[in-house]
Amino acid sequence: MSNKVEGRSFSSNTTKLLKHLDKLKIIQENKPPSPVMAHISIINACNLTCSFCCFANRDLTDRLPTDKILQALDSFKKIGVTGVEFTGGGEPTLHPDFPKIVKYAYDLGFSLGICTNGKILGKKARFDKDIINMFSWVRLGMYGFYEGYEYNLSVFEGTNTTISAAYVWDENLETSNNPNITGDWSDLKKKTLSKKFQTSENFIRMINWVENNKVPTRIAFNAIKDVKETQKDIESIRKVLQKHEEDRGEPMKYAFLSDFNFKGERRNDNCYMHMVKPFLFTDGYIYVCPSAELSLENNYNYVPESQFMVCDIDGIEEYYSKPSHVRSHACHYCKYAMQNELIDDIVAKTDHNDFA
Repeated sequence: MSNKVEGRSFSSNTTKLLKHLDKLKIIQENKPPSPVMAHISIINACNLTCSFCCFANRDLTDRLPTDKILQALDSFKKIGVTGVEFTGGGEPTLHPDFPKIVKYAYDLGFSLGICTNGKILGKKARFDKDIINMFSWVRLGMYGFYEGYEYNLSVFEGTNTTISAAYVWDENLETSNNPNITGDWSDLKKKTLSKKFQTSENFIRMINWVENNKVPTRIAFNAIKDVKETQKDIESIRKVLQKHEEDRGEPMKYAFLSDFNFKGERRNDNCYMHMVKPFLFTDGYIYVCPSAELSLENNYNYVPESQFMVCDIDGIEEYYSKPSHVRSHACHYCKYAMQNELIDDIVAKTDHNDFA
């Protein structure tokens, strides 16, 4: 399966780093870092109840205050950040001041992106064409895709917004248990959208929709599970996709598997992610990466841990005005292990000029 679409290559997170060698040079020279993109989780509430996610029953009040978001945007602009991604946590469009926040960031000159389940896409003023047109890219989470529910892509017509999508496959949905969903689990599974969605039949229907609408879609996995279980998921989905390609009689052009790090050990524990893509969580703190506060010790409850904190919103400008310094972490699970190793190789000073 190819991840090339009409001449464009959809790079992995690792190879994207090679497009920002100027930033890595700053790290190498131990100068104040200038992050490329800031991830901002503005709300933890969500309007879906996916089995693999711990934000199913969060209240709408569980969000980052608007004034703090605007303050953070001002600070990110001052330290040289060029892009902002509104992400989860929960569903960003549910924030009561979502349009105001987007317009403020847009007026500051940021390149904007959003990860959204798209459920209100084009249906409400808070996510209409005027708002969509402020985004450089929109990534749809295909978690609400079930019979009778398909995305309204017509709202993208006449905009310059790039559309892509993401999907999380969880082979063990039938028996999995989300500790953050309260009440009777067996009863809830009958109601949850992901229960309808996460079947092989509906997955194929979703893939056909992706191919017909030419939406590049990265198929990812519930990677906070045990690595061996994730490997089983990958083998399972490979078989489904291979059979579907055989039935189609042609390779898929728009759906592709996400790169995944299976390395049980790393050559080092150096973490650079807060230098290139800081993550602002709803508690008002910057963390080393979007996965750091996903605590295994807390049953994946997304409980922030102080050891992964970089600074609070008030301290952004001060922290990033200092010479860059590498943080060392021995995370139980590292989503960015390959990226950290690549940065380590690039910024390492060598005393020879060959490739040996």
